[in-house]
Amino acid sequence: MNRREWLCLGSLGWLGLSLPPLRGVAGAGRQTPAARSCVLLLLHGGPSQLDIWDMKPAAPAEVRGAFRPIATNVPGVQITEHLPRLAQMAQRFTIVRSMTHTALFHNAATYFVTTGQPPLRDVLAVTPSENDFPHLGAQVSLKQFPARKVPAAVSLPDPVSDGPYTTPGQNGGFLGAQYAPFQIIGDPNSERFAVDGLAGGGELPGQALAERRALLGTIDGQRRWLESQRVVEQLDRHQQRALGLLTSEPTRRAFQLERESSRLRDRYGRHKYGQSLLLARRLVEAGVQLVTVTWGGKVNNPLPHWDTHFNNNRRLKDELLPPFDQCFSAFLEDLDQRGLLASTLVVCMGEFGRTPRFGQDTGNGVDQTGRDHWSQCYSIVVAGGAAGGGRVLGRSDRFAAYPADDPYTPQDLTATLLHMLGVNPQDQVRDGFGRNVPLSTGRVRETLFTG
Repeated sequence: MNRREWLCLGSLGWLGLSLPPLRGVAGAGRQTPAARSCVLLLLHGGPSQLDIWDMKPAAPAEVRGAFRPIATNVPGVQITEHLPRLAQMAQRFTIVRSMTHTALFHNAATYFVTTGQPPLRDVLAVTPSENDFPHLGAQVSLKQFPARKVPAAVSLPDPVSDGPYTTPGQNGGFLGAQYAPFQIIGDPNSERFAVDGLAGGGELPGQALAERRALLGTIDGQRRWLESQRVVEQLDRHQQRALGLLTSEPTRRAFQLERESSRLRDRYGRHKYGQSLLLARRLVEAGVQLVTVTWGGKVNNPLPHWDTHFNNNRRLKDELLPPFDQCFSAFLEDLDQRGLLASTLVVCMGEFGRTPRFGQDTGNGVDQTGRDHWSQCYSIVVAGGAAGGGRVLGRSDRFAAYPADDPYTPQDLTATLLHMLGVNPQDQVRDGFGRNVPLSTGRVRETLFTG
């Protein structure tokens, strides 16, 4: 591959990775981090707090639902009966039962929890713009040292949308595309994904797949040549990042899930989200600072998502909670056994929760099988850091409708994560309207990870 051919590549889309056009922005320095990395598991659609993490067995039937609470291995802490594996490792995680905000539409709420900034509009058809606040991973990327050979942030396995409307807050926003998380689109459980060794994207005919393999082989074979050429120093930041991704051996190895034992892959679950969490662990080991795994990234499509307007109990019991219990428990166990949990922050959250009472207004009456969106009070789970798990933070009222004590906001969460990762949340950036604004207006809540 000569210099002209390399410069003409322009993006990583042909490898299953997207990297949009770039513009430069200067960033400030970093502080000493208390954690090495962070993994965000976004249960998109909004899981029910009342049926999973904050059960109310004494509430009326239309509030408490059909599920029973079970005791965990931490005295006094109960969760749903449909998470038996997680119930036996509650010492590894902390439940926050008083998360709260006011956005009620998927895109607006997802923007809120992934950027830490309230949306300008809380409507269905909100879509990305260059004035958006950047994803948390982009905020972390802004503070990275330029010599890093692995991306600071990676998102997988799906982009997020609500029907036809792409969700804002997934990219670099007003910081520019050079800070956007690398988006890996594909199913890590697919044999094609594993054979390629990088993120596979879509169906490829045999000839195209062979050409991709040949191209990857060419790049691999000329890796040392590329690294040794002075012309590489003249590439702009876009191509430098692309080159770094391709030439970094730890990053390349991270995508090779076939290096893991069949037993461990089975433990995570042979499905998209189980293998995505396994890949997240490998990316953390490679040095990626922030990994976002989205479960059910496209609402209103055939993929499983957590938007249980209808058949809440059946979908949770049969489709969602069993694979979640398997893969999330495996992820926490794997991190812990490898000595990574103390230095890796883990956040499992939806963009909001579900209504305290069952009932979905269909326009032709009320369907009693589902719960609607509810953001006034919901639960998330955090793990990692010095504090360890086995705790419950915050408290909801008797119907899990509103915080009764110690509310936490998306701003607080993102401020805390930035602080733990060595980024001052009060650092100023220039937004899309030319104003100097802090990365976060939230309060650092050290109880989340440091006790």
